[in-house]
Amino acid sequence: MYTTIKEVSDGDRALNVSVKPVIDYRGVLVCPDGYGDHCSADGKGEPVLLEICEGKLRLVIWGDINQEDPTHIIDLEGAREDKRKDEP
Repeated sequence: MYTTIKEVSDGDRALNVSVKPVIDYRGVLVCPDGYGDHCSADGKGEPVLLEICEGKLRLVIWGDINQEDPTHIIDLEGAREDKRKDEP
């Protein structure tokens, strides 16, 4: 599935992005045109992955194409709706 995202601030940049489920990872990859990861050929990169690992939802980001390992791994378990604290 492809979509176009547009600049949210004062600018006119737009970027085509594909979002695809991946069976072997059991996750979702976000693939912006012109962006990639260290191990993929140009046009085939997948710098953002949403996955479940060890029972936890996490976001994995390869923010540097020259680095093979992810630059950021964000645990999203704190964003679960059942973690919301009631307002006093």
